[in-house]
Amino acid sequence: MRIYLGGPMFDLPNVEFNLNLAARLRKNGFVVYCPNENEAINDKTRTDITPEKVYLQDREELLASNVFLCQVSEDSGTMWEAGLMACLSTDVDPSRYYGVIGLATDIRLATVPDPAKSGIENQSWAVNAFVIGGLKTSLGVVGDVDSLIARLLEIRAEREETEDARS
Repeated sequence: MRIYLGGPMFDLPNVEFNLNLAARLRKNGFVVYCPNENEAINDKTRTDITPEKVYLQDREELLASNVFLCQVSEDSGTMWEAGLMACLSTDVDPSRYYGVIGLATDIRLATVPDPAKSGIENQSWAVNAFVIGGLKTSLGVVGDVDSLIARLLEIRAEREETEDARS
């Protein structure tokens, strides 16, 4: 099973998290594409890298993957990638493209909403309902890395059973 690891990747804490997550997934037998590792589009000393090159490179890697791991954030590129994989897995080839799984680690999601407060005074954190609905109807959404790995192992086992039954 090949996983495309998508999410925020533009500051050092995110880069370190992504690289550690990719390594942990690989230890569990998954093939992982982590955009942070792609020197063809991340070499900041080059001046020939364009948005089109980044898009085409990452699109190629997404098309070569079975699962898009969507770190739930307000990163518009991640949401574009998640939408593409959702389309591939529902409308193009569900046997090849498995879908999108969400990883929602924002600690603000643990805040209990206070119905007596509204607007910015209510410190509950909201995630876009369309995004969460899409994740829940695809491969699901989890709140921590251990649950993510457990769910991915479950998905892999389900797919292997399905392929064995076809053989």
